Amino acid sequence: MTNRAKESGRASMDKATLFRKIHRLLFSSMLLVPAVPLILSAALGFYFFADTARRSAVSAISRVAVDHKKLIHAFLRERQSDLEAVLNRIPAELLTENTSKKTLQAMLPGDGGVFKDAGLIAPSGKQAAYNGPYALAGRDYATAEWYRETLKNGYFVSDVFLGYRNIPHLVVAVARRVGSQAWVLRATIDSDVFGAMVDDVSIGDSGEAYIINTEGRFQTRRRSGGALLERDTKHYPTQSGGLMTFTGQDGENSYLYASNLLNDGKWRLIVRQKEEEAFHSTALAAYTVLLVLLCGGGVILVLAFVVSRKLSDTLHEQAETVGKLEAQLLQAARLAELGEMAAGFAHEINNPLQIMKTELALLELTVRDIGEGKGDEASFTELNEIAEQLQLQISRCAAITREILRFGRQDAPQLQPIDLAGYLPKVGAMVENKATVHGIDLRCEVDAATPMVEADPGQLQQVMINLLNNAIHAVVDRHGASGGVISVAAGRDERDNAVITVTDNGSGMSRESMSKIFLPFFTTKAPGKGTGLGLSVCHSIIDSLGGELSVESRKGEGSTFTILIPGLRTRTAEG
Repeated sequence: MTNRAKESGRASMDKATLFRKIHRLLFSSMLLVPAVPLILSAALGFYFFADTARRSAVSAISRVAVDHKKLIHAFLRERQSDLEAVLNRIPAELLTENTSKKTLQAMLPGDGGVFKDAGLIAPSGKQAAYNGPYALAGRDYATAEWYRETLKNGYFVSDVFLGYRNIPHLVVAVARRVGSQAWVLRATIDSDVFGAMVDDVSIGDSGEAYIINTEGRFQTRRRSGGALLERDTKHYPTQSGGLMTFTGQDGENSYLYASNLLNDGKWRLIVRQKEEEAFHSTALAAYTVLLVLLCGGGVILVLAFVVSRKLSDTLHEQAETVGKLEAQLLQAARLAELGEMAAGFAHEINNPLQIMKTELALLELTVRDIGEGKGDEASFTELNEIAEQLQLQISRCAAITREILRFGRQDAPQLQPIDLAGYLPKVGAMVENKATVHGIDLRCEVDAATPMVEADPGQLQQVMINLLNNAIHAVVDRHGASGGVISVAAGRDERDNAVITVTDNGSGMSRESMSKIFLPFFTTKAPGKGTGLGLSVCHSIIDSLGGELSVESRKGEGSTFTILIPGLRTRTAEG
């Protein structure tokens, strides 16, 4: 494979890699730009919905806990008021140790309704009268905790306990003082009636309510498991007052809890519901958001891929078109430069042609002499000299023609190492005759330390020819046919870059022109004498090499164009 084919293949690979990167960039941008707002809006929407749903679930279970606290509290207060009314209706004169038990019994509430039984306890602590199904008459409650609490506070609501009857029950007691003596009316509340107030709580399928005492024993049955007086194995957070909500694990299930204190802090009303049910709407919203994200993300993914591919292909086509136009522009500029040098080339070719014409005339005379028998050995020697001169001039014309063809040929750029020490003088020689015709002193000086550069010889030649032609025009405009000087110099800067300068003492240019000099179609030449493409193309060529092309000029003094190209390696002076 030739170097040119390798360079062409490498350029094609570089372009393919570039457009793959462009496609990936477009794809990622078109994917992220809509996806990020979609995800953020979905996340924020889900967050606020989940927060609202959670608040709603907590509010619902809290409302049940608050409402049932009020219901139970009102129920107990009513039972206390009922007993106080009964006790206050008994005449004071009957509240003596000598009053007949039958008389007192007739005044007590009996079995039926809310109360299961009732008993009147005398100041001695013994039950003076009893109305109920159990044999509890005469029982002594003087040492019972509930009895002492009733005397102290005026009323008492007990925990559920077994007592003498060995059956779970709940008692409400009130006290009445008659003189210095205190009588206590005690009644048993039907545990089924009391428990029904919390058993009837219905919050979805898993919601339930129950009451525990300070020891953690059930005061009502729990629907999911928990008999009366059985100890609850769940450990609850400490509660000092007011409503409390929390989440917790019970076995394999997670629950949302609402807790309220009852009976002066002796009881705790617990309302709970499984989290999966309480936050069902949140889970549903999460699945909905996930579905929307998956569907929306899929649509965005497909659209991003299709559109980015389409844009990438369009950009590729545009780049190919631009590349072709740039190549045509480069060729047009090259041909324009070739036209600039046409007169010089014609003069250079005309000189060897004149010599060849003279030699041919001499050849004819020599051949005629030989034909007439006048020739001698010197004639044959002269023929050899004429042949050598003709060959020399033909080679000279061929070399000039090759340079013209090479300069005008449109080939793909082929980067290769260039030794500026030998390259720049050859380029200068192409315009030397043109400069001489206009009386211009063309100088070329290359420092021995000038590094080699990597560039396409034809493109770099085009840049140098353009700068030299422009310099010739500027010098002729100012000096005419004498007094012009153009200097080409090359060297190394502190960063090991190759620096080439083309300096002339021509007409120069204004600062305004300097700011526009590298723009396409801008020219300082007279109308019809310049395309305005040369310096623009030169700037593009040097830029493609990773270099810089700059200008310094003063009106009426001349210009200096500076080319800076990264050095390939440092040239060492030959010893």
